[in-house]
Amino acid sequence: MHARRLATAAALALTTTALVAAGPPPGAVPPPGSRTTAARHAGNTEVPVERGTARFRVPSALLTRLAARGVVPKALGAKGKPRPHLARDGSRTLSLRLSGGAVTNSGGKAGGELRFGGGGVALVRAKAHKALRLTGFTADLGQGTLSAATGHGARATLGSFPRADLRTALNTRTRVLRLKAPITLSASAAERLNTALATKAFTRGTRLLDVRVTAWLDRTADLRTALNLSGRRSPASTTARRCPPGGRRRCPSGRTGGCCGGGRGCSSSPS
Repeated sequence: MHARRLATAAALALTTTALVAAGPPPGAVPPPGSRTTAARHAGNTEVPVERGTARFRVPSALLTRLAARGVVPKALGAKGKPRPHLARDGSRTLSLRLSGGAVTNSGGKAGGELRFGGGGVALVRAKAHKALRLTGFTADLGQGTLSAATGHGARATLGSFPRADLRTALNTRTRVLRLKAPITLSASAAERLNTALATKAFTRGTRLLDVRVTAWLDRTADLRTALNLSGRRSPASTTARRCPPGGRRRCPSGRTGGCCGGGRGCSSSPS
C-alpha cells in the first residue's frame, strides 16, 4: 500500500512539472498584471485619441494654378453645406475636428490612424458644371497617407506625407501629439481629380495641402509604457544641457557663472 502511494505521488509530480513547462494552453488569457500580459502589451498598444483639431491649408501656388483653370476650392460645413471659397478671406485654411483614431509606436515613428470629421472640401469648376467633394479625411500615420471619401461611398488616397518621429511629436506630460506635414499628391489621385473636374490642373508631386494636427491622447493611458517611450533621453539632448567640465556658460544677456541651462546662443568660458 505504501509503495502504491509513493508511485501515485511521483506520477502527480511529473504531470505537474510537465504542465508548468508547457505553459498555458493556446488562447488562454493570462491574469491581469502577470509578466506575460506586460510583455505582450508594452510598446504594442493603441492609445485612443480623445479630441483634437486639424488645420488644412491650401498652398498659394496651387490656388493660383486652380484659379487659372477655373477651379475654386470651397470649404464644406459639418452638414455638407458649401462656405465661401478658401481664397476669399486670404486664410486658405480649413479647420476640422478629430472625430476618432488611435496612436501607436511604429518603429519609433508615429503610427495608427486619425479620422477627421465636421466638414471637408468641394472642388468646383462652374463653367464645366463639374464638382468633387472630399470629406471624411483619414490619416494613416503608419503608412504616411491621407485618404478621403470622394462621393457615393468611394474612398481614395489623395497623397503622402513624411512620417513623424514619435518622441519628437508627442509630449508625454501634456499628452499632446503635434504633427505638421505637407500632403504631396499621388499620381492616381491627380488623375482622379483631373477626370472628375475635366481639367489638367493636378499633377503628381503637387503640394496639395499643408496640415497641422493637435491631438490629445487618452488621459488614462500610461503613455511611456504603452508606446515604449520609457528609455533614456538621447545623449545629444542630455549633453546640450550640461556645462562643459572646467567651464561656465555665458548667456546672450552676458550673465556668467554656473550653468545657464545650455540654451541657444550660450557658449562656454574658462573658469
